[in-house]
Amino acid sequence: MREHNQGLVLGYIMRRAGLSRSEIAERVGLTEAAISRITRELIDSGLVREGSTQTGTPGQRGRRLVQLLPRSSGAFFLAISLSISDRRVALVDLAGERLAEARLPGALPRSYPALLDAIVGAVQQFLSGTNLPRARLLGLAAVTSGAVDSVAGRILDASLDVLRGRDLADDLGGRLNLPVVVDTVGRALGMAEALLAMRGNGTELRGPSFVGHVAFGLGTTILFNGVPVRSVADERLAGHIQVPGAQGRCVCGATGCLMTAAAGFGILGRLADDPGRAATWRDMRPHDLARAVAAANAGEARAAAVFREAGLVLGRTIFALGASVGPKRVILAGPVPEAGPFAHAAAAGLREGYERAGLAPPPLIMSRVDYLHAAELLAIVEFTLTRPLDLGPLLAAPEAPPL
Repeated sequence: MREHNQGLVLGYIMRRAGLSRSEIAERVGLTEAAISRITRELIDSGLVREGSTQTGTPGQRGRRLVQLLPRSSGAFFLAISLSISDRRVALVDLAGERLAEARLPGALPRSYPALLDAIVGAVQQFLSGTNLPRARLLGLAAVTSGAVDSVAGRILDASLDVLRGRDLADDLGGRLNLPVVVDTVGRALGMAEALLAMRGNGTELRGPSFVGHVAFGLGTTILFNGVPVRSVADERLAGHIQVPGAQGRCVCGATGCLMTAAAGFGILGRLADDPGRAATWRDMRPHDLARAVAAANAGEARAAAVFREAGLVLGRTIFALGASVGPKRVILAGPVPEAGPFAHAAAAGLREGYERAGLAPPPLIMSRVDYLHAAELLAIVEFTLTRPLDLGPLLAAPEAPPL
């Protein structure tokens, strides 16, 4: 119960930085004496610091309220994005500031041991030359696109075939002597958007939210009250819905899948006048997609038209995909929605679908969270708010030097 309450209080401080002890007590339902004791433990551990002092409102009897803030140097985390479009490793502090970043080898990895070596090498490079107390490095989060058993840390399927069937949490945890969490890109993006909404304006993502991320392929997930729905289902399944009139050949071997009409896979094929040219994930290169997005945003007519057509298809399809849950909002993320013509057309397609049913469409939110940032926020939430918080090692650890 003590660890639970510590995590609860820390969660309020991290989501709504600047709350006072009495304001947290009102929200948590504990006495101010209990909150004072818990915050003292969090301050002594280095996770929390006191900020400015403000005069309370008349309803607070003129009391002076001391703001509580997360202390950025109190804890550190490692994050990894493992997808075809984004393969990076980062070191981040408790405030979410990225302190170091490294790209993994550009070519798609063919050897799982070599991939592990590259990740471990990047981490060791981060840590060498710093005096970061090891006790303040709390854990590592990795995200990938596919199907993940997040409890076991096992990747059931992924676009990076070298990851399929791998126990990434155990393998990396054993090499680095750290706790590791592994999850899908979609769930991490959803959690990140919920956290940022609370940080930004104190708004909780109430009700169902539909989250789609579009790169070479396409993944979807559902949030309820800001919490991703947990399952071992493959988040990429929606990308294989058949689209009437679509002619592109998919990586699954079928013709007309949604990813051939609305994702980077099909967009690049149409721009090359060869919709069936990419037979496997290995034929896809991140710089090709980045160049196409840049061309569309620069107003290159052909690129803009292809992205616009893809966005319209996706927007119409989201209406069908989300009809059963009635989302209060739709969130789109990934490199493809960064193309303006795609984003505008997706909004038009979504509006068209709902208006056909006589309904007002939910707001469409274009996420600015990339896959690595989502992994960073997943690490912070997992190892400070979700798992039991053990302050013992932090109380004994020295303060981290400036990094």
